[in-house]
Amino acid sequence: MNKVFILFFLISFQAFCQTKNECIKVLLDYSNNYGKPEYTFDYVDKQLNPALTKIQTIICETKDKELLEKFLEMIIKSSGSANEYPADVLGSIFICNPEIVEEQLKGKFKNEMVFEYLEFGFLNVTADWPFNEKKKNLQNRINKVIE
Repeated sequence: MNKVFILFFLISFQAFCQTKNECIKVLLDYSNNYGKPEYTFDYVDKQLNPALTKIQTIICETKDKELLEKFLEMIIKSSGSANEYPADVLGSIFICNPEIVEEQLKGKFKNEMVFEYLEFGFLNVTADWPFNEKKKNLQNRINKVIE
């Protein structure tokens, strides 16, 4: 039983404790190979989505604009993916640091598809929230960005 726990712990540690550079590598690998058979379901579940979780944490804690840019580039290059998790991560990043997302979406990443990801992700993340002032203010900020 202890060996199973240790193995699970090591696998979890590897998947969820990536550095910024390792996360960027996953984003670039996925972006550059999107659509190839080896970069579909297993890669998304085992590599990309755990990296996106870590990316969200890093950006929310540090406001890392470079990492946000790499993430947005990945979204654009992989448009058409059925994976909803990047949209949810973008929505979550917007909630914790709306200013840096607004800055990118008003500038270099002013892109209809990215706007759709933001709206969709925000709605997913806040679906269980009561309609309150915070949710209303964030929705208004999104509306201003995408106008």
